[in-house]
Amino acid sequence: MSKEIDYLIKGYKNFRQQYFEKDKALYKNLVTIGQQPKYLVVACSDSRVDPAIILDCKPGDLFVIRNVANLIPPCEFDSHYHGTSAALEFGICDLGIRDIIILGHSQCGGITALLENYKKSKSFTMNSFLSQWVEIAKPACHQVINDHPNLSTPDQADICAQHSLLYSLENLNTFSWIKEGIDNGTLSLHAWYFDLNTGKIHFFHPEYQKFEVLDCYSEKESR
Repeated sequence: MSKEIDYLIKGYKNFRQQYFEKDKALYKNLVTIGQQPKYLVVACSDSRVDPAIILDCKPGDLFVIRNVANLIPPCEFDSHYHGTSAALEFGICDLGIRDIIILGHSQCGGITALLENYKKSKSFTMNSFLSQWVEIAKPACHQVINDHPNLSTPDQADICAQHSLLYSLENLNTFSWIKEGIDNGTLSLHAWYFDLNTGKIHFFHPEYQKFEVLDCYSEKESR
């Protein structure tokens, strides 16, 4: 084993001490009762944005889906593999989760790659798994380039990351069992944006059609 792996082994030992020695009841319940997470979080694969750490959650609190740029594809029934869609289905239909949070963030590499690729070729190419996947955010990319043509690519990427959250929310509505939950009031959707520079989360306020700092969000508004 490499010396770098020693860091993970030490962390694993700390984990066992914390949850299997000091708090044995937690995992005992998770094993005997099974997982019953209340929240489904779609987060980016970015190593700096771990939803369990950002939201200070314990094992079993979150059902987490992570992919490049925290994107939601539209519902498609074909012979391809749909990992994100399968996880959404399991979380909503099997686990009965009632809140879906799409957690985006600043300095997103996937969104930046989408913007840079488009600026370079003036079109979207599909020559890799990455480029094909981030094409889900094409509408957000077009919107930002048209609305903010003079901004730097990093600034455009941050705005695009926020806009892509809204297009992913629209894609969630293409899944019949998600739309049904929204229509009958048993399922709520949330778009959150984590700023790496400030450590603050901004949420999209549907009434005001803009992102606001989550610190100001009251429990009453969330119901």
